[in-house]
Amino acid sequence: MKIIQVGLGAWGASWLNVIHHSKSWELAGVVDVNPDAARAAGEQYGIPAYATIDEALGHKDTFDAALVIVPPEYHAAVAIPALEAGVHTLIEKPLAHSLEDGIRIITAAEKSGKQAMVSQNYRFKRAARTVQRLIRDGVIGDLEHVFIDYKKNPPFEGFRLEMDEPLIVDAMIHHLDQLRGIVGVEPTAVRARSWNTSTSRFKGNASAVVQFDCDNGARVVYTGSWSSYGPQTSWDGDWEIQGSKGTITWKNNEVTINFASLFDTVFLAGAVERSGVMHVDLDPLPVEERLGTLEAFRDAIETGNKAETDVTDNIQSLQLVMATADSARQDGAPITLKTNAELFGSH
Repeated sequence: MKIIQVGLGAWGASWLNVIHHSKSWELAGVVDVNPDAARAAGEQYGIPAYATIDEALGHKDTFDAALVIVPPEYHAAVAIPALEAGVHTLIEKPLAHSLEDGIRIITAAEKSGKQAMVSQNYRFKRAARTVQRLIRDGVIGDLEHVFIDYKKNPPFEGFRLEMDEPLIVDAMIHHLDQLRGIVGVEPTAVRARSWNTSTSRFKGNASAVVQFDCDNGARVVYTGSWSSYGPQTSWDGDWEIQGSKGTITWKNNEVTINFASLFDTVFLAGAVERSGVMHVDLDPLPVEERLGTLEAFRDAIETGNKAETDVTDNIQSLQLVMATADSARQDGAPITLKTNAELFGSH
């Protein structure tokens, strides 16, 4: 299948290479308001370069889909025209800059009948899929609480440095989407506090502590920072997922289980016991990360089935991030999450 890419900033430039290495997609054009960036990418890959999405859509018979890699505040302005033109659309997380824009994108997708998916690449990793399987198989019983710890000091430039709540909006979207998609719980309420440190490179708050209540009764505590000069976690963060039968620890791309009962530590398929701790082999995947999102996007188009990160599902991940940011702005005031029916009924 053929795809055009809209947006050629730092992250967009790395996407070009991802598409180039995909076995399912061929880059058919690039779009960027910076004529030099568009021209350079077009010349590098021998493809057309356009200044606007409207210009590119004038040649929509030459591609099957569009990849949206512009800053979040412009997602709707690119995705909606593409969908209205009958083009399948893959959008870099987050879905949109606001719930209102997210709902507008969903409405456009439903009217067009085309696939609209959000690239949540953290779901498409071996460790994440292994954790997902263990939870679904009931290995640790009923989920009771989750602790997530995330610490980085990323060398970002550009729009992230100017964001109001950069950690919550740009980083937590990954972890909260994993909470929903990998752990399998739906938060129903959130309380958040955020702040900045003297060494932070960000204008907005780059540290936060958050508590979530979930639909199954589980509680989640998240601590995170984008201005950490101490030991760093992986981009996934460190996870401790406790159930009625044991605890999964997911850290540095390794998965271990501590069972509550000594009698459960004897055997687990695909795991090795060391000193009472089960070390779990990671489930194989044909491709990971962004290549995984591209494969899922292709599968959705070919089968007609909605992808797991389809916009109609991902609006809940976006709502969760927005509610967390709102709670932080209100100094930790509790905020109740809405169902999709409630979200669309209020707009």
